[in-house]
Amino acid sequence: MSHATTVSQETHVAKRTPGAGMRGRRNARAALNSGASKGNWLFLTPTVLGVLAFIVAPLGYAIYLSLRDFDLQRATNHYIGARNYTKVLSNGDTGFVSALLRTLLYVVVVIALDFIVAMTQALLIFGMRPRVAKIWRAIFILPILIIPTASAVFWRTIMYSPNGQFLRVLGLNHVLNPPLGDPKLAFWAIIITVIWAWSPWVFLLLSSGMDRIPRDVIEAAMVDGASYFERLRLIILPLMKPTIFVTLSFKAIDSFLSFPFVWVMTQGGPGGSTHLLSTYIYRTAFSLLNYGLGSAMSVIMLVISAVLSTIVVLFWNRSYGKEA
Repeated sequence: MSHATTVSQETHVAKRTPGAGMRGRRNARAALNSGASKGNWLFLTPTVLGVLAFIVAPLGYAIYLSLRDFDLQRATNHYIGARNYTKVLSNGDTGFVSALLRTLLYVVVVIALDFIVAMTQALLIFGMRPRVAKIWRAIFILPILIIPTASAVFWRTIMYSPNGQFLRVLGLNHVLNPPLGDPKLAFWAIIITVIWAWSPWVFLLLSSGMDRIPRDVIEAAMVDGASYFERLRLIILPLMKPTIFVTLSFKAIDSFLSFPFVWVMTQGGPGGSTHLLSTYIYRTAFSLLNYGLGSAMSVIMLVISAVLSTIVVLFWNRSYGKEA
């Protein structure tokens, strides 16, 4: 007997039996909801399989490798428990600690400079006429249209090359060594490149948030005699707080996981002075072929990023959750 026939019979019985009418309708609804629920799970199947294949399985395999002494150079592959984690966390691998501290410094500096550059651009756009603002907005976002690897190659070969024209045009070719070859300058040279490439992304988010500020509020403040910095401090920045928080939080997590600029421009050199966590882990696993130790480092990095993400979410719920 078909599902439609069953529902029809239940409805017919409900009409003839006064006390069973409500029960019949409830049963019919339950049957329909059950079929819809099964259909929903069917639609979710591709997503679930994708998560299992591309997230759960690789993560599980990384944890499995982190518990083994899997080193292709020494031809070893046996279970050692948590020794890889102990080696990393007990300062047995000083390069990891240095890379971690350098990564935290990188995150702070990149966030601060990205915000200063992007906020300045957004404020300039905010005060312009709409047609002029569109032109400048298109100019400001040009660097983000170039993929990170291409940006890194451009700065490495044109701007920072010993034979490049950038230092020569500035008259610094005989005064300043090529920065990527100087352990004291290479890290900061990479940061300049990252700011150039990614501050447009921060600018777009801040500019879109600033466009939602009511113009009549700004005009009322101007009529009341508020100066530009008073309007910025008392109106614009307070209204921009949620947008600024979300933008810088995403940027912080992205910077913590940053890889292409450092690897393409210096591969962590010179002398390991530019290694971030991501590049140091990549070098350990794929250059030194120590997959066990590299996997342990990657799991530790995952835990740190998960903790940072959780702190961001909790702070958002506490500060802006009710407004959202």
